[in-house]
Amino acid sequence: MRKPKEKVSSARRRADGRRQLLVYLQPDIIRELKRAAITDERPAYELVEEAIRDWLSKDRRKK
Repeated sequence: MRKPKEKVSSARRRADGRRQLLVYLQPDIIRELKRAAITDERPAYELVEEAIRDWLSKDRRKK
């Protein structure tokens, strides 16, 4: 039986409350994401969050 994970140390906590999520993406998508982030002068995570929020709001409207 596995032991429950311990709480994340304060050294790994972000001030903005974001948490880590690991996803596997195709290499070409990763390259395009990084280029877009550089072009927009924004962190890649902001572009990903925006895309996910847009998708979720559109998905909710379908139901």
